Formats: sequence, C-alpha cells, structure tokens
Amino acid sequence: MTLATIRSLQNGTMFCWIILLATCSAMAAPSSCNLRLVKNTIVANCMAQGHLTIPDISLSTEVILLSFNNITYLKESSFPPLGCAKTLTLGMQLAGKLYIGESAFRRLGNLTFLDVGGNKHLMLHDKAFAGLGKLEVLLLDHSDLKDGVLQNSYFEDLLSLKKLDLTGNQIQMVRPDPSFSALKMLQSLHLKLNKISALCGNDLQHLRGHHLSLLDLSSNQLSYRDSRMSQPECTNPFYNITIDTLDISSNAWNVQGAEQFFQTIAGTQVRHVQMQYSSSIGSSFGFGNIQDVNEATFSGLNKSNVLSLDLSNGYISRLSSRVFSSLPQLQSLNVASNKINRLDKEAFSGLHNLQTLNLSYNLLGEVYRESFEVLKYSPLQSLDLKSNHIGAIQYNAFSDLSSLKSLNLGDNSLTTIPSMQLLSLKNVFLGENRIRHVYGILSFAGNATLIDLAYNRLQDLGEFRQIITIRTLEHLFLSHNMISRCSANPEALIPEDNNLRILDLSHNSLGTVWTSGACLNIFCNLRKLISLDLSQNYLSTLPENLLQDLVSLQNLDLSSNSMSSIPNQLFESLASLKILRLKSNRFVTVSPVAWMHLPSLKFLDLKDTSFICHCGLLDFATWMNITNVTLMVPKEKVPCLAPPKSFQDTALLTYIERTCLKQN
Repeated sequence: MTLATIRSLQNGTMFCWIILLATCSAMAAPSSCNLRLVKNTIVANCMAQGHLTIPDISLSTEVILLSFNNITYLKESSFPPLGCAKTLTLGMQLAGKLYIGESAFRRLGNLTFLDVGGNKHLMLHDKAFAGLGKLEVLLLDHSDLKDGVLQNSYFEDLLSLKKLDLTGNQIQMVRPDPSFSALKMLQSLHLKLNKISALCGNDLQHLRGHHLSLLDLSSNQLSYRDSRMSQPECTNPFYNITIDTLDISSNAWNVQGAEQFFQTIAGTQVRHVQMQYSSSIGSSFGFGNIQDVNEATFSGLNKSNVLSLDLSNGYISRLSSRVFSSLPQLQSLNVASNKINRLDKEAFSGLHNLQTLNLSYNLLGEVYRESFEVLKYSPLQSLDLKSNHIGAIQYNAFSDLSSLKSLNLGDNSLTTIPSMQLLSLKNVFLGENRIRHVYGILSFAGNATLIDLAYNRLQDLGEFRQIITIRTLEHLFLSHNMISRCSANPEALIPEDNNLRILDLSHNSLGTVWTSGACLNIFCNLRKLISLDLSQNYLSTLPENLLQDLVSLQNLDLSSNSMSSIPNQLFESLASLKILRLKSNRFVTVSPVAWMHLPSLKFLDLKDTSFICHCGLLDFATWMNITNVTLMVPKEKVPCLAPPKSFQDTALLTYIERTCLKQN
C-alpha cells in the first residue's frame, strides 16, 4: 500500500479497513490471510506476512491486501480464479523488485482498483494488464518507471480506466502511445514528482478528444525559459484536449517562462489552474532582480475561460495594474501566502466575474479604496485579508463591493472597526486584532449573521447590547477579550426580535462584572439562543436569574471557573438544555435540585471537578446512580477530596457508601 493508495481511498470506507487490518498485521503475522467481513465486504488481509507467492485466498474475497510482502514475480497462474475481487493492493513489496508477467491479473477480471505502486525496480510485461477491462484506478506511483511506461501499449486493455497515477517516477518525456486514444474513460492523469521539462506539439496527440478532470504536472522541471520552447518550435501540446484542473505547481517557473507556457497553450480550455510554490516568480521582499507577475504573464489564457487561479505560497510582492485582465471569466483568485505589500490602483481590473479573492498571509499594511473600486461591478462575495499587517483602512475602502458577503480581517493590527457601510455583508471576521470598542459595528455590519471579535481588547460587556441590535445576527464570538466591566444603562434591554443562536463569551472576566451587580439582565430576551459559552471567566457563582430567558438553550459551558455551588433555581428556565459542561470547577456541594429543572439533559461533563467529600453530597450521589444522563466521567470515577489529613482523591460514590450510608 502506497501513499497514493491512501489518498485514493481516504474518502471511502476502504481507508478504514486498511488502518484496522494493518494494525492487526503488525500485532501478529499469521501464515495465511486473515479473512474478515468489513461492512458487508469480504476482505483478505495478507499484508506484511512475508509471503513470497500469492497465498491461498477464498474465491469469494472482494478486497485483497497484499502490500508489504516479499513477492517478486507474478504470472497468470499466480492467482486462483478470483472473479469476486474488486480491489487488489500489491504496493511496496520488500524484496526490492517486482516483475509482473503477461496477463498476470487475467483471473481477476472484475478488478476496479489495482495498486502496484511503491515497488522500486518494477518491471512490466507489455501485456501485464491484459484482461482488466473493468479496471478504473491503477496506481503505479514511486516505481522507478521511465518514459516507456507511456510509450508502450501497457494500458491498451484498460478501456474503463479513469485514473492513472504515475507520481514519483523517472519520466522525462510524456508521449502516450496510440492505445491511449481508446481510453475514453480516462479522467485523471497524475504525473507529479517526475522529471518532465517540457510538453510540446504532438506529445499528447493520442489524448486528443479527451476531457481530463485533472492533469497533475506539479513538482517537475517545467520552466519554458529556453527560447526553443516558443512557437513555432513548440506548439500547443493540449490541442483538442480540455482540462478541468491543470496543476503546474512547484516547477521552476519564472515570469518569462510562465508567460511563454501560457502562450504555448493559448486557446486550450482549462477551468482551474494551480500554480502554487513558484519560487522564482515575484521579487519577495527587496529582491529587485526577480520580476513580479504583470499584465503579459497570463495573456495566453485570454481565451481559455479559466474560472480559478491559485498562485498561493509564492514570492509575489506587488500586484501591478491590470495584471489579471486577461482572465475575464475568473471567479476565484488565490494569492495567499505570498509577500504582497502593494496593490496598484487597477490590479484587479478586468475581473468582471470574480466571486472569491484570497489575499491572506501577505504583508499589506494599509488598504485603500482605489485597490478595490475596479471590482464595483463584479459579483465579489468573499474577500480574505486575514494575517496581513493591516493597521489602517481608508474610509469606505470596501464600499464599492456591493455583493460582498464574507470579509475576513482577522489577525491584523486594527484598533477600531473599519469606517464604512456594507449592507450585503453576512460574515464578519475581526478576531485577533487590537480592537478596544465596537463603535461603528452597526454601520459596518448592520445585516451580518456572524460576527467574530474574539482575541481583541474589548473591555465593556455593555457593548454587547449595541451589537445585538443587529437583528439578523445569529453567531457572535467575543472570547479571549478583556471584558471586566459594564457601563450600560441597567434598565436597557435587548430587543425582543433578536435572532442570536450562538454566543461565545469565554476567556473573559465576567465574574468581576456580575459580582459588582452590573449587567445582570444581559441575557434578557435571548429566547432563540441555543449555545452559550461562559468558560474561563473567573466565576465563583452566577446570579440566580441570569439565565431565566434562555428557554431554547441546548448547550451551556461553565467549565474552568471557580464555582463552589450552583444556585438551585439557576437552571429553572432551561427546559431545552441537553449539554452542560461543569468541568474544572471547585464544587463543595451540588444539589440534584438543580438538575430537576433540566428534563432534556443528555450529557453532563464533570471532568477534573474537585468536590470536597462530605455527606451533603448524598443526594447528588443518589441522583448519579439513577439518572439516564450520560456523564463524561464514569460515575464510579467522579472524585472528591477527603479531609482532614491528606486531601487525597477518592471516588465520591465510595466515600458516600463507606461514610454516609453507614451513619444512616
């Protein structure tokens, strides 16, 4: 079994089979295959058992796992007639070589998945795969195969083949032989991690007429820097081939080479271009001798109808004017994780159909309106500026983006809410900044359904009332701030027509707020709230009526506080509560009266909770014994600290039985 096998199967059930069965093989090495029924499929686990030849296998087997053995030679008579077999793995034989002879798999004519990858010095007879007319996936990765694997007719019988994986071999020239013309089902061709330096002219002539969902040419030696790579010497290798995703990442591109390549394939219909990790494209930070992409770079793709372009993880420092203007159909542009510190005025000019723009993890310090105003008539819905160094945003910088629904400004250096009105905005991410107050939030995100202000420097709980006046708001994240006071009018109430569903106030200092008697009605009218997180807030207790309006609440987290008891009436209105987290508190006593108000309770988390052992917990222990609520810690392991000498942990139920029940 190879890495390609895992990637191919990890979205299906077989990945689970292999992990389970490989574990069993590692524990014991039986002399014959271990036959199991896994999800109504008969699986023969023969992995890592030292087999030199094919062992006895039940004729009803559907999945055969033979990786990590010492098999060196396969011929037609090697296998019994296994007409039920659909999957066979022979990857990574440990003997150092594997020869597959003529019609070696003919007796497995119903195979749809075959892995013989990871076999160094793999040798194939020209008719090695004869008789596999139903095979859909063939893995030949990391097997030291050279150009001949494509130039000979190894695959002529594989008329159902959809995926051919030749990753990690020694292929230099991609020239499929005429038999590929008949492989009309072929969708995915993986040529990653080979030694391919160029594709030109008739190299792929026998794939003409094909539509490939993926052509993976990443991690090769493509550069197109040589003048011989230009026309007429090098014509379009993809003539009459259409491609959904063309992956040319991690090659030796520079700006001139990329421009030449795209000119060479001009007119080819490619929907998605992946060009990540191009280390020689872009001047990075201060290297003036290396060019950034420019208006000419992508001009060859003008008629290719490219829908997405991924240039992430590179060294681009500047997006110059009209750099993407040759891509009028582009819907998604990803330039994340570059070194971009400058956006020219018309950098995004011509992108009339752009819907998603990812500029995250760059070096932008300021944002100006002129950078985005050319997108005024584009249907841009998502703009990601996370993890830059943005400390200043010009007034109305994004106001021209009338379709914008998601804006991520997280992990920057903002101290205030950006000043502008974005009526279409639904998801607002402002976490991990330095924001001290929420002034301007009603204008900036007046129709939002999600607002993330976690990991900032907010201090006043009273500002929650200002945010909640956004009647469309459903998810609000205010965790990891500095909230420790409340200056709001104590008579002010939250609007009854609010729609808040999720509220995270964890990792603040709300204990200080409520101990002072402030903001005791902060949760009034939150009748639609289903999840409330108050963990790590230095709470020693809670006001008895604090939660009275939370009639829809299903999940309440009070963990990692300093609560010593729970007021009997605290949960009185929480008839819908299903999950209650109380772990890591310091309870002295807990009365089961509190749980009697929770008819819907399903899960109770008391992990790492320190009770003081005393007979006042008798009622609580009795409740644990009879309840149907699932305890995150088994009831037998709920501890208490036994005074007065050692204060050592002991099981609460054991203490009650030995001490309290005997007294009665």
